[in-house]
Amino acid sequence: MTKNTRRGFMKQAGGLAGAIAMPSIIPARVLGQSAPSKLINIGIVGCGRISTSMEMPGVLKWSDMARITAICDLDSKRLAFSKNRLESDYKKKLNAASYEVKTFARYKDMLRDGNVDAVMVCVPDHWHALCAVDCAIAGKDIWLQKPFSQTIHEGRILSEVVRQKGVILQVGSQQRSSQQFRTGCELVRNGRVGRIKRVEVGFGKDSNGGRKEEMPVPPNLDYETWLGPTPPAYYTEDRVHDQDTAKIGSRPGWIQMEPYGWGMITNWGAHHMDIVQWGLGTEDRGPLEVSGVCGWLNEGLWNAHAEFDLLYKYEGGIDVSVCYKYPNGVRFIGDDGWIFVSRGSARVTASDPTMPGTTLKALDASDPKLLEGALGPDAVRLQVSNDHVQDWLLAIRSRASAVTNAEIGHRSTSVCSLGHMCMKTGKSLKWDYRTEKTDNAEANKLLLCMERGEFSIAKSLKAAGIKVKV
Repeated sequence: MTKNTRRGFMKQAGGLAGAIAMPSIIPARVLGQSAPSKLINIGIVGCGRISTSMEMPGVLKWSDMARITAICDLDSKRLAFSKNRLESDYKKKLNAASYEVKTFARYKDMLRDGNVDAVMVCVPDHWHALCAVDCAIAGKDIWLQKPFSQTIHEGRILSEVVRQKGVILQVGSQQRSSQQFRTGCELVRNGRVGRIKRVEVGFGKDSNGGRKEEMPVPPNLDYETWLGPTPPAYYTEDRVHDQDTAKIGSRPGWIQMEPYGWGMITNWGAHHMDIVQWGLGTEDRGPLEVSGVCGWLNEGLWNAHAEFDLLYKYEGGIDVSVCYKYPNGVRFIGDDGWIFVSRGSARVTASDPTMPGTTLKALDASDPKLLEGALGPDAVRLQVSNDHVQDWLLAIRSRASAVTNAEIGHRSTSVCSLGHMCMKTGKSLKWDYRTEKTDNAEANKLLLCMERGEFSIAKSLKAAGIKVKV
């Protein structure tokens, strides 16, 4: 069974028809939901911290719906580590004598494998959009780790290509699949705290660090490709990731280093600003302007922003304040009180920010009564998802929208990118969410796609004959 696929099973059935009389329709009661013809074969691009701690276990949990059949990484050590672990986990899960996971050094080779139905993109942020665009062009359904893109033009292009190709895309903003976030946003959307006038968003800040000395490129790492669309830069381990696979769960250096990541504004901001958009009902648009200040990491290799204090203005006179000093979560403040949502004491990864000396509730309010009482029959109801990976798999089966689809992911990440643009230019920016441009020429340069040589979204679109206007 482990070697069968949805496509392969039907081919095998056809080939046996001459020797064995088979019914044209095999009853579900015979094969069950995990029949080879129904399984979703998944390929994963990137075998790092998030992939090994979240995506791989997340798919393994739903082995009756999907199986990881292929993985790809530019680091052959990580690739071998993940192959061995996955094959061992599946043999135990399926009580099978053997299980094979194909490995690829380049994701485009994996996309040419007709047995791969869907792809999970778990690469550094600067690779998100380009890799996902190529997946969509290949007709693969996509799971894309947040942030949705590195620049706003990348995001707009990706959202449009996903629409044109008709593929399913789920963004890894898993807070939408946590009940407290859905409940809190539903209460806010239905006026439980009255008219919203302010939202406070808190998450931690990055710290100085990173070794600057140039090092030899490890023979197991395709570093030139790792740099992708970003400018040439010498290799040092703290720019990329720890070479010890025993530390595969450690926080990589790139996550706090431009241009590979924008720091906490897109790292944790992509989670919480998505909840802001969900609660305010602005998923199809965004803010009107942003202003604020920040500090920058300046000791060591890492160079993303450090402390930050941003203020977004939304329609209806709503202020959204984003500051590292607030508790880690989102507080909606209305005329009749406030509702606060967070992950509580749960830590998805070891690098989740914490506020020393504080104990956060997953769902809290200025008055506990605000959380009580059912909503009426005509209340606004938000899409229900109790498991983010399962939601994606069900969307692939039904061809219905996942709880965090491409356009939602693009708009939420655009809010974060706009904050980064404000910090980089040191200017207050007015934002037109219809044209997706600011009122500042310097800032608008930061909207553009990054590209270098073959690593270019524009070249992928041209080769596929796809036109997208940005």
